[in-house]
Amino acid sequence: MQKKSFAGLQYFFLSLMAFIFFSCSNLQQEKRYEEDALSLKETAAARAMEIPWTGALEGNRLTSEISTQSGISRSVPLTPLSMIAGGEENDVLPIFPFLKDFGSLDTSLLSEDVVKVLNGFCTAISKGQNADFYMAAECLYQLALFIRDMELYVPEKKSEELKDEKKESAETGDKKEKAEDKAEGEESDADGEKKTEPGYTFFDSYFYGQPYATGTMFEVPVRFTGSERSADILVFLSKEDGTWKVDELQILKSEIKNGGK
Repeated sequence: MQKKSFAGLQYFFLSLMAFIFFSCSNLQQEKRYEEDALSLKETAAARAMEIPWTGALEGNRLTSEISTQSGISRSVPLTPLSMIAGGEENDVLPIFPFLKDFGSLDTSLLSEDVVKVLNGFCTAISKGQNADFYMAAECLYQLALFIRDMELYVPEKKSEELKDEKKESAETGDKKEKAEDKAEGEESDADGEKKTEPGYTFFDSYFYGQPYATGTMFEVPVRFTGSERSADILVFLSKEDGTWKVDELQILKSEIKNGGK
C-alpha cells in the first residue's frame, strides 16, 4: 500500500515538474515574441521618422469652410445653379458634351479665324466643291489622296449637270445689276475667300470636337454625317503667311451606308 502511495506521489511530482517546465517555456516564448514585436514597432516608427514626407496637397482646403459662399445665404444649399444665381458663374467650369467614340465637343480653344477656315473646308468637302483654297501651297497632294481614299468623286453625269447649272447661273447673273452680280458671282468676297459653287452633296452635316493645340498647329477631329456615308477625320492646320491653312488630313474611319454615292 505504501509502495503504491509512493509511486503515486512520484507520478504527481513528475507531472507537476513537467507542467512547471512547459509553462515556463511558454512564458519565455511569449516574452520573446512581445520583445520582438516591440522592437519591430520601434524600428518601423524610427524608419517613418527618417522618411522625408511631402506636405499635404492643398492643405488649406482641408481646413477651410467650403459649405458656404459669400453673398449666398447659409440656408441655400450650394449647387451649380445657386452659384450662378449668386454671381459666381465665372468660378463654375463649363460642362461640354462628350461622345464616347469621338471625344469632347469643347471647341473653346479654336480661334475665330481657325473656325472660319475649318468651316469653309468642311463645307467644300461635304458639297463636293473645290477645297484647294483652304490647303497649304505644298500640301495639295494631301487633298488629292484624301479624295481618292474617301472616294469623293462626282459622277460624270452629275458633273455635266453642275456645269450646266453654273452656265445658267452666269447667264442669269449677267441680266442683273453689276453690284448684285459681284455679290453673287464666283469672285472672292471681302475676306478674299472664294464663294461656294453648286456642288454634289456627300455629307449632310459635320461637327468638330476638342482640338489638340500647340499655338502654331491645330489637330481637330471632325465627324461628317449623312444618310449614305459618314466619316471621322483629323484635320491639321498650320499658319502659312499669317493665314491658317490645312496641311494634313488623316482618315480615322469611313463608312458607306445603303449603297451610298
